[in-house]
Amino acid sequence: MQANNTLLKAFKYKAWANAELLSCGEQQLHLLSDDDSIFFARILNHTTVVDSLFISRISGSPELYTNNNTPETPSLSELRERMQQNDAWLVGFTEAVSQNELGRQICFQFTDGDQGQLSVEEILLHLLTHGSNHRGMAARVLAAQGLERPKDTFTRYLHQAEPWRRDRLENS
Repeated sequence: MQANNTLLKAFKYKAWANAELLSCGEQQLHLLSDDDSIFFARILNHTTVVDSLFISRISGSPELYTNNNTPETPSLSELRERMQQNDAWLVGFTEAVSQNELGRQICFQFTDGDQGQLSVEEILLHLLTHGSNHRGMAARVLAAQGLERPKDTFTRYLHQAEPWRRDRLENS
């Protein structure tokens, strides 16, 4: 039984916003300096690694990473593939998660060695806010060079995903 439709919409939005930003990046990366290009990819890679770490903690599977970023900087196509895998897992999870599962406490060790404990719901909220923060940092790199950045607001996503929301206003 699905516990929270808002969480599901938020993770669908996250997947959409990730794809929008990567598309903008792919089209304009050649216009950035090497340092800005690397930062753009690495900050998004960081969110992908963190997503993966917390997915492992929720699912009880072995963690794939020992740090909060990888030593190598992935290409944007590699990054897209990893992000899509994580986003698909998170959407699938939130489609089916129960209220009991959202309340389950998970004890874990952060990559810096500190201990942590969060509920599944708190982890999911962290992944949403963490991803949004770092997408904003990556988009700022584009904006600082006068390049196009995605219009990736939650309201834009909802009106695109559910066009009836606009039709309803026009017919009122």
